[in-house]
Amino acid sequence: MQLQGELDFQDGGTGEGYAKWIALRRLTVEAAALKLNLPIGHLAEVWLRGGVRLRGRLRLAGELLFIEEERLRHLALVLDGVTFTYAEIESCLRVEG
Repeated sequence: MQLQGELDFQDGGTGEGYAKWIALRRLTVEAAALKLNLPIGHLAEVWLRGGVRLRGRLRLAGELLFIEEERLRHLALVLDGVTFTYAEIESCLRVEG
């Protein structure tokens, strides 16, 4: 009698699940960018509190599958290797590469 289930990790599928996950993640990032009015995924110049200026490609610091309204101000972003929160931004501009 087997009491514990087992996961089958053998590649018997088409990879469709992973492709759907990537597509959902992309849509979620785009929705976050629109909601926050930030150029996520694009070249940007960001000024943080304290006079810190960063330039580079703006990205989310972690995986985001759901947008939680109450946590948007604490959303972690990365630019030029520096991690910061949305609340720390004084100014953000999309720049042409």
